[in-house]
Amino acid sequence: MYLFGLIAYLFLMVVIGYFASRKVKSSDDYLVAGRGLSLPVLVGTLTAGWLGAGTVVGYASIGYNNGFGALWWAVGGLSGALIIVIMAKKLRAIAKYTVPDLLELRFSPLARILGAIPIILAFTAIVGYQMKAVGYVLEVIMNIDARTGLIIGAFVVIAYTVAGGMISVAYTDVAQYVLLIVGLIIATPIAFKAAGGFAGWNETLPVTHFEPTGGLGIIGALAVLLPFFMLATVDQNLYQRMFSAESAKTAKKGAIIALISASFVMVMVFFISLSSRSLFPNIKGDLAVYTVATDLLNPVLGTVLLIAVLSIIMSTSDSYLLSPATNIVKDIYVRFMKPEASDRSILLQTRIWVVILGVLALSGALWFETVLQYAMVAYTIYGAGVFFPIVTSFFWKGATNAGAVSAIIGGTISTIVWEFFITSTIPTIYIGGTTSLVLLIAVSLVTKHAASEDIDLFIRDAKEDVEETIEEKTTIIPGSLVE
Repeated sequence: MYLFGLIAYLFLMVVIGYFASRKVKSSDDYLVAGRGLSLPVLVGTLTAGWLGAGTVVGYASIGYNNGFGALWWAVGGLSGALIIVIMAKKLRAIAKYTVPDLLELRFSPLARILGAIPIILAFTAIVGYQMKAVGYVLEVIMNIDARTGLIIGAFVVIAYTVAGGMISVAYTDVAQYVLLIVGLIIATPIAFKAAGGFAGWNETLPVTHFEPTGGLGIIGALAVLLPFFMLATVDQNLYQRMFSAESAKTAKKGAIIALISASFVMVMVFFISLSSRSLFPNIKGDLAVYTVATDLLNPVLGTVLLIAVLSIIMSTSDSYLLSPATNIVKDIYVRFMKPEASDRSILLQTRIWVVILGVLALSGALWFETVLQYAMVAYTIYGAGVFFPIVTSFFWKGATNAGAVSAIIGGTISTIVWEFFITSTIPTIYIGGTTSLVLLIAVSLVTKHAASEDIDLFIRDAKEDVEETIEEKTTIIPGSLVE
């Protein structure tokens, strides 16, 4: 049954990818879907592109092992997404391709090329842990070892990302988002009831699971919250979808609805992960959701949940694979090496780099033992590298080019050195994030704005943005999805 469901799912993705690829006529079609995504498609691809293995494996693992401590992860991610909602119209109005595009507009070409480095490193790592999570699913479905499953999953992700780019990603994301919602809606009440509800949780879960930090302590809880918050706030994967919307109004509405939808998914995964700990107390945390599918649900419903989990992981994999390829081509190749490159050449180069980065991500997936460990490293590199320069682009006129460049270099290097070369109990995010913030503020205060900076393009009255967001949230109704 599991194998049949897998074959049907993969066939559907290939078909969608094929028809989407026929719409690709230019590099704009490939990279930002011709800037023509409608509201329903935008909502589906925003939600599916944001929620992947980090949610159904990493977040679920924290829920399984630390109970309410997982909510720090959720709050971090949702808070970051809320900031994107505030910036959504501005992002679509700027209409670029990448986060380094924004760094150049606000600061300088040097900020752009330096900002591309942590993004490429982090996003390739993110693709790698998505592939590792795919290996878990295929191991169950096909009765093969996880390494073989990982290689098969990597091949599928690379293949349909190469074929259709953002158009393929967006439309397969919609299908995968629907599968996820259906799977979770089915599994959540069954798992919760089987665990005995809240009374069952109280009897079987460790006491620390009900503490505000889930036994992590405030330092540990913040170390869970901050990396995901920093990633979500400046997530190029989500920014590219903002750039792909058919209008600024659609971008704003899509971001708001996707935020609400993501919150709903987070709640369901939380309930499944704690119920899984109650029912299966001796499994690996990474397998909390998978085990509910294989050991609790009947074969039909279990297949639905496994395919739902696989689909959301695959949707994030293709998104994060396309993103760094775009960085290399747009931010380095076209901007600094071959500005006169033809549209056809840009398209070909992007596809080549999708394959190269996919292979590198696969190699990295064989290095780390758990998805959660891999995810936290990736989030920290990205957040420490570009979070503060990007956020201050929109909210602080005092940020200077020298400050931004110093923050990118200091945040990225300190993160890599602390994570891989220094043994310490201090979470890396505190070192990388603090270094980046201190350098940005200190250097900006003692340096002048460069001639290359465009402050007015980014800065709006923050109060006006927030009030506008609150007003739009109160007026959005389900029918607006088809406007």
